[in-house]
Amino acid sequence: MDSNESPIEWLKQITHSDSINKISKRSDIPYATLYKRFKMDDLATDEIIAIARGYGINPVDALVKTHVLSEEEASGIRGANALKLCTIQDIAHEIVRRDESKS
Repeated sequence: MDSNESPIEWLKQITHSDSINKISKRSDIPYATLYKRFKMDDLATDEIIAIARGYGINPVDALVKTHVLSEEEASGIRGANALKLCTIQDIAHEIVRRDESKS
């Protein structure tokens, strides 16, 4: 999903433009609610999660794609915690890369 796309555009993409009725059945969201959301061109967070689950998509990935969460927030790994997952060689390569990019 492009940063200019709405959650409804994401929904159309992942559902292959299924009808509101079909999306409603797969996600257990009432038809009237989805109809209103299409008119408003927006989805609530819980609806994004329900639709993702209904279509077999990881809900966290869906929240990132719809810009509810950033990739950093979704990973739950930041700063020093991310470094713990890296090998010493990876850290050394990154230090060298950063040093060379300053030049």
